[in-house]
Amino acid sequence: MASDLQHTLAQPCEFDPGVGLHTGRTMRMVCRPAPADHGVRFCRVDVPDAPEIPATLDSVAADGLARRTALEIRPGVEINTVEHLLAACLGLGIDNLRVELDGPEVPLFDGSAAFLVRTLLKAGLKEQRRARRYWTVARPFVLRDEQAEVIALPSEGLRATYFADFPHPAIGVQSASVDVAREFREEVAPARTFCLEEEIKLLRDAGLIKGGDLKCAVVFGAHGPLNTKLLFPNEPARHKLLDLLGDLYLLGRPLRGHVLAWRSGHRAHAAFLTRLRKELE
Repeated sequence: MASDLQHTLAQPCEFDPGVGLHTGRTMRMVCRPAPADHGVRFCRVDVPDAPEIPATLDSVAADGLARRTALEIRPGVEINTVEHLLAACLGLGIDNLRVELDGPEVPLFDGSAAFLVRTLLKAGLKEQRRARRYWTVARPFVLRDEQAEVIALPSEGLRATYFADFPHPAIGVQSASVDVAREFREEVAPARTFCLEEEIKLLRDAGLIKGGDLKCAVVFGAHGPLNTKLLFPNEPARHKLLDLLGDLYLLGRPLRGHVLAWRSGHRAHAAFLTRLRKELE
């Protein structure tokens, strides 16, 4: 969206009940309009006093970056797997939103952001009489974190590029790049989450993907997807790009810059954004 004014929803929208990927719980989610400068806040309506959790770096849970991004307001009150919804907000230009959930995780639905985007668009977007405040990358900034590397470069708008390098014959080396304002809906939002066949037992033993099934993720065997056909030849790289965009929303303001990431995940993204925010401040 080209406007430099803030946006929220024109009316509330309620999603069909959905299962959380990692918690395995079925939850209801309602997104409601919010006033200017409110930002995106998650509200746990199942908890006494319905606490709100702002979608910012300061809310990232200490142990909430393993295979997802989790936010918390205090120990035991958290929201898991926020990255797909936040990517949808970034791609649609939604600045202010109240997200009500009756459980601890955003439902996964089909594993992409496409259903989220369609439902939010049905509710409509409303322009607000308040200017957006941007973070602007004025000079190159680099973070190297073990095997990952993330760079921010100056750019007029927001562009993001992801370079994947998986030691797996069905994925291998691939990349994806997007002009967020122009291409997000068609080129990134439909890309689904994925995992390797040999990872499934390890993830479940670690207490993750309790709600995972073959309808909400692409499962790769030695020769390719076991349960579906890819929507794009580089769908894994596009989904990693989707996750990156969701994490970028945690900066708290729209970013003007080109973010390039190599082999990064949620932990590297959080480290990069924390240091980038200090640089931009």
